Amino acid sequence: MMKHKLSKQNYYEGRLLRVIDHLYEHAQSELDVNTLADIACMSAYHFHRIYREYAGETINVTVRRMRMLKAATYLIRSDLSQQQIAKKVCYGSVEAFNRAFTKHYGETPNQYRQQRAESASSVTALYPKSTKEYHTMYPVEQQSISTIELIGLNHHGDYMQIGQAFEKLSLMAGKSALIDDTTRFFGIYFDDPESVPQDKLKSMACITIDKSKLPPQHDFELLTIPAGDTVSILFKGDYAELEKPYNWLYGQWLPQSQFELADFPPFEEYLNDLKNTAPKDLLTRINFLVK
Repeated sequence: MMKHKLSKQNYYEGRLLRVIDHLYEHAQSELDVNTLADIACMSAYHFHRIYREYAGETINVTVRRMRMLKAATYLIRSDLSQQQIAKKVCYGSVEAFNRAFTKHYGETPNQYRQQRAESASSVTALYPKSTKEYHTMYPVEQQSISTIELIGLNHHGDYMQIGQAFEKLSLMAGKSALIDDTTRFFGIYFDDPESVPQDKLKSMACITIDKSKLPPQHDFELLTIPAGDTVSILFKGDYAELEKPYNWLYGQWLPQSQFELADFPPFEEYLNDLKNTAPKDLLTRINFLVK
């Protein structure tokens, strides 16, 4: 009976993972419940309830949150007009897009773009090339960390789309009882977006794990953050703005410091949940191991 129950759980899980992939890959398309239910091979009468129980939020909330993050990224990283952005995130009018964006971010798209103009010029990747002038400085903390054991899912492509891997990881790990109040969420970024084509970028969405609780058969990657000394920045704000502290640390702080970065990629720890936190209040600790 237990084996049958587990196989059924994995059966539904796999279907919902296909839905998450579809959401991220078709943000510019209409995402009606019948289409999503078809992708999940489920009855439209039951799809909403099953998704809500697995994901912890309604499908409409997931779609709206995903589209708003894409819109914020376009505002910062491109010169697209609001009309063009509204179309890309599937809003029928600029007015409807403005209302949705303002409700989500607490400021209009124009305000969002203008206030971040200092980091928007010629931005083509999440972590853009450093400029000679830096308008903001960030407190840098130094500390030693112990070894951190992680499980995760690989993500290939635009770093701003790693949310797709996190959505799937949360669903898979949550249904395997691998997430609790002590779980920590990390993003690992392996490549330089200025040197590697966007479709070749590699990253990983991760959570901390007690290996004794990990089932013998699983679909997760294992990764270890080694013990060592770190420098870090605690950034408050939307994920779409994370290029600013990276830009400053690499371009200004590091050359003037006594530190040399270790041979390990930068890793971000996400300290609150974007599902119930306003974008302006999101906390991200950006970490670098140093020699």
